[in-house]
Amino acid sequence: MTTAALIVAGGSGTRTGSALPKQYHDIGGVPVIARTIAALSANSAVNHIQVVIANAHADMYANATLGLDLPPPVTGGNTRQQSVFNGLRALAPSNPDKVLIHDAARPFVSQDLIDRVIGALDDRPAVIPGIAVTDTLKRASDNVINETVSRDGL
Repeated sequence: MTTAALIVAGGSGTRTGSALPKQYHDIGGVPVIARTIAALSANSAVNHIQVVIANAHADMYANATLGLDLPPPVTGGNTRQQSVFNGLRALAPSNPDKVLIHDAARPFVSQDLIDRVIGALDDRPAVIPGIAVTDTLKRASDNVINETVSRDGL
C-alpha cells in the first residue's frame, strides 16, 4: 500500500502582513515548508511527497528545500482547489493508494494525527482531521466581552 503526501505551498500568506509567504519564513533557522516536509517524511507510511508551489516562488522554494530529496515541484493554480488538482495529476503516474493533502504553512502536524488519518482511510474514501479547540473563546461587540463561547463540538 502506498501513501503520498501532497503539500500545497502556493499561497501568498498576505494575512501575515509580510511580503514573504508564511511557508518560507524561518522557525528556529529552518523554513516552515522544510519543517512541514520533514514532518510528513518522518512517517514511515508516507512513500512519496509532492509539493505544489506558485510559479513566482520557485527561487524561495529551491532555497528552502536545498539538500532535500524531492521530485520537482508542481506549479499550482489560481485557487487552492486548482493547485490540489494539479498536484493530484502529478501523482497519478505513481498511482498511490492514499493521498494526504497538507498545507505547507502547518509544520507541526503530529505523527499521531498522520497515523490516524492514514488509518481512517482504510475504510473511508476521504477524511478530514479535526482537532479539538483548546483556547478560550470569547464573543464581543463594541469592544466589550459578552460571553465565553462553549468549545463543545468545535
